[in-house]
Amino acid sequence: MSFGSTVTVSFPSSCEMTLTTSGKPDYTPNAYYLAPANTGQTPVAYTSVTNTPLAVISYASMIAPSLRGSSATLNICPNQASSTTSTSRGAIGYLISGTAMFNPYEMDQSTPAVADNASYTFTDGNGNSQTAYFLDQCASHSNGMTWHAHGNPTCITSQVDTATGPSHIIGIALDGFPIYGGRDINGSIVSVSQLDVCNGITSPTPEFPSGAYHYVLPIGVTTKNASINCYRGSVSSSTLASAGKLACNMKTMFAMIENQHEIPIQQPKQKAKPTLAVMTMPDGSTMPAGSM
Repeated sequence: MSFGSTVTVSFPSSCEMTLTTSGKPDYTPNAYYLAPANTGQTPVAYTSVTNTPLAVISYASMIAPSLRGSSATLNICPNQASSTTSTSRGAIGYLISGTAMFNPYEMDQSTPAVADNASYTFTDGNGNSQTAYFLDQCASHSNGMTWHAHGNPTCITSQVDTATGPSHIIGIALDGFPIYGGRDINGSIVSVSQLDVCNGITSPTPEFPSGAYHYVLPIGVTTKNASINCYRGSVSSSTLASAGKLACNMKTMFAMIENQHEIPIQQPKQKAKPTLAVMTMPDGSTMPAGSM
């Protein structure tokens, strides 16, 4: 397993791995993204399920400076526990790119993020056509603190896999079990029906030809099975608490967007505003999405 330039790795013991990340992707991100619109901003798009209003934000000027690193020490000699533990908001593992893996859900913890995507195409101030996404082509975006994926991150799997060959390790979950892309040892696509409730399976892989338990990020799946829903192994409370600090913080995102200089784009014609969902904030309070 080879890690990218945005992460450093050490081994405090034979069964421990410490990952220290920059919080930034090791692939080239898009120039612009969509983020929840703040008060006073004109939405340019709405997410497809929760109807969250979105505004355009620059990666270079606003997202990149807000990203911060993190560190986690994981048990890499895991055993399956007698019961599963649900994943929650924040990091549920780390990828070889140095970025975090999140569970499939957005802030409401019920809507799969990859199903709630949106895009907006516009002409920038230099006359170039740009398309901004809520989640990019790697099923990834920022939450105002760290870069993370909610599903199969093709920009990362493409670094270690061929188009039709077997999937290789692309990360490690907080319980120490490895994370793979969506193909088996023969290069066949792994279906959701083959996976357990945590998106796990025991089968041969290039690294474990005799078979081992591992998590799978299925290809093209936009349901709750897009990412890991629970841990099959044990995770310490301190590890969970530390990873939870990277949970989506809408107040941080709003502050980031509010401080952004106006991006010169051609605004779309006004459309009838759809019914907006109620969003749950990280502190447990709720607010209508339209009040943003």
